[in-house]
Amino acid sequence: MSNEITQKIRKLSQELKSLREKRDSFNKEAKQWAEKRDTIHKQIKDLRLEATNIRERRDAMNAKVKDLKSQRDQTIALIKEEIEETKQLKERLRLLTAKKPKRAANAIRREKEEIEWEIQTTSLTLQEEKPLIEKANQLEIKLNIYQQINDAKEKITELQNEIKIMDEEARLFHTQLSELAQLSQEHHNKMMETINKAKTLQTEADNHHQIFLQNKQKSQKIHAKYAEVEKKIKALKKDLAETEEKRKMLQQEETRKKLKAKALKKLKQGEKLTLEEFRLLAGEETT
Repeated sequence: MSNEITQKIRKLSQELKSLREKRDSFNKEAKQWAEKRDTIHKQIKDLRLEATNIRERRDAMNAKVKDLKSQRDQTIALIKEEIEETKQLKERLRLLTAKKPKRAANAIRREKEEIEWEIQTTSLTLQEEKPLIEKANQLEIKLNIYQQINDAKEKITELQNEIKIMDEEARLFHTQLSELAQLSQEHHNKMMETINKAKTLQTEADNHHQIFLQNKQKSQKIHAKYAEVEKKIKALKKDLAETEEKRKMLQQEETRKKLKAKALKKLKQGEKLTLEEFRLLAGEETT
């Protein structure tokens, strides 16, 4: 009986060893896949951080592009306003030029000054003074036309200079925003490339995680079988110990009976008994 149990224990122990090796192998493989997964997760984290930094730089560029567009558009609007004002001034200049006296402005001014000097230095009657004042006023009107023509020309020149400056500013704004827009697009493309790379790595990490779970499940199943076999071995060892204990007890009882029979025989034959034989016949347990 004990040999049979021993054989079962030996067989189950071999099975237990095999299960332990398989379980440990799956655990080792699961650990390797987990390490690969975690390494990729670290890469994904770094890529996402990089994508966030790129997005922030891109958004800052886009804000600058928006600001430059606003400045350019405001400048272009001002250019259009001043071009329209220049057109109106040129039309006004054309009309004034049509009214321009034939005489030169200096000649008209000298004549007006002479008349005014005459009025101031000569004793004239009201009748004599009145035509001189009217003539001076007419000359002032003619000089005023010259003044308006000069003012219009100066204003046109001023507007043309401003338009030229603003046109250069608008061109500079456009150049800067075009360069920034291109750089922003490059950053956007880099960000999308980084995000897509992170997505690809995430898929790879998910696959590694699935393999990790599969190995853990296999390990857990084998461990459950391992625990079951281990439980059987413990039960068999307990049975074996109990069987061995019974065998020893039977063996001791058999030995005691033989010694007792021997003592009885010696007693009947009148032979001297040992202390142990005497105790056996007296019913005491031997130590």
